[in-house]
Amino acid sequence: MLDRLRYRVVGSVLAWDLALTLLTLYLASHIRLTLEFGLDLPSEAARLPWQIYTAVALIWLVMFLLLVPQRALFTRSLIEAIGRLIGAVLLASASFAGLLYLSLRDVSRLQFLYFAALNLSVLLVFHLGVRAYAYSRNRLHTRRRALVVGDANTAERLADEFDRRPWTGVSVVGYTSDALDAPGRVPRLGAVEETRRLIDEHQVDEVIFALPHQQQERVARLSLSLLQEPVMVHMIPGVLDLIFARTPVETVGGIPLISLRESALTEPQRVFKRLFDIFASATLLLLLAPLMLLIALLIKLESPGPVFFLQERIGEQGRRFKMIKFRSMYQDADRRWREVARRDEQGNLIHKSEDDPRVTRVGRRLRRTSLDELPQLINVLRGEMSLVGPRPEMPYIAAEYQPWQWQRFRVPPGITGWWQVNGRSDKPMHLHTEDDLYYIQNYSFWLDLRILFKTLIVVVQGRGAY
Repeated sequence: MLDRLRYRVVGSVLAWDLALTLLTLYLASHIRLTLEFGLDLPSEAARLPWQIYTAVALIWLVMFLLLVPQRALFTRSLIEAIGRLIGAVLLASASFAGLLYLSLRDVSRLQFLYFAALNLSVLLVFHLGVRAYAYSRNRLHTRRRALVVGDANTAERLADEFDRRPWTGVSVVGYTSDALDAPGRVPRLGAVEETRRLIDEHQVDEVIFALPHQQQERVARLSLSLLQEPVMVHMIPGVLDLIFARTPVETVGGIPLISLRESALTEPQRVFKRLFDIFASATLLLLLAPLMLLIALLIKLESPGPVFFLQERIGEQGRRFKMIKFRSMYQDADRRWREVARRDEQGNLIHKSEDDPRVTRVGRRLRRTSLDELPQLINVLRGEMSLVGPRPEMPYIAAEYQPWQWQRFRVPPGITGWWQVNGRSDKPMHLHTEDDLYYIQNYSFWLDLRILFKTLIVVVQGRGAY
């Protein structure tokens, strides 16, 4: 149940782990020369090339992403957290030993043993220190408030488990139920239908559904409506047909919880996706800088106004940000959106039109070739968007979303996505959410590459862009 702050903390611990690993590798060279064990070794032989440091950083990064001991510090028992760290270091050390055997056999075996032992010791001390700090912080300052919906016994059990595991940073403030249960340690705050109102009243951060299977439809309606609230939403399994996208399952005190507001990406997927986004967006910005300067000049020559158009959009987990595009419309286009907005036969709002009178001549060509999207590479570099993902939606359209459509905000929004390469603007907003959910359900790095390749084909054909 990690929130955005917790992800940043986990990322910081990972960065420190890698830095300490490289430091211990460096110190192992000096220890080998200082301690009088083994054969005499010249200082040049103990000095490792930069390629070894790079290999160690990559090996340890992969093992940390596979076993995620950094996350276990905040979500698992101390024994499991330390066990994951030991497992990751041992697997990484074994992989490093295999690499040395196949490449640089001249590296001292004693030096390798010093490094492995020192690395494990330093990381153990560091993780224990982080754990102790997180424990004190969670006890004193940063506990998140949870509301259990529908079951008094489960509320009591969860409250006990969270109290026994203060590193989770969660405390149960009460529960909602239609039954007037006997008074207990956890107070009943109201009826189930009052859940949404009680979120603001009691400053709730987490909502956990524990309604029986017979109330499956009610759970669906309530849980999906809460996706529009700034809370994390979880449920006890038994209604798996409610899950529209891949969702992580965590066990707290033997109680499995399915998280509906967690990112649909695992930590390794998120890290690899972000690294690829940074590398690709930075490279493309450098290569395309001359073209972007030319486009800026053409925009300025045709009509007055700024080169860039900043528009508020809804991103991951409903967060708002300013999306950057080349201006393809006249300056007053935002105020004239009702000129082209219309509703289909089902009453859904459609905001795009092929013959939009607000589009400039240069802007129309930019849209046909999708060149107006190039500045969004800056959004990608800043972490507000990804190269591939559901398109970030405009607030006034998201305001008319059905609750289930908010599932598309469980991954970072993208410049291109599954919807764009399977219809682009030929398909209106209310029909492409299913394509976004398909992308979320089937996400992989190779799917991202496939979409990027298909995007090039679609752009060259100019199909569905206006």
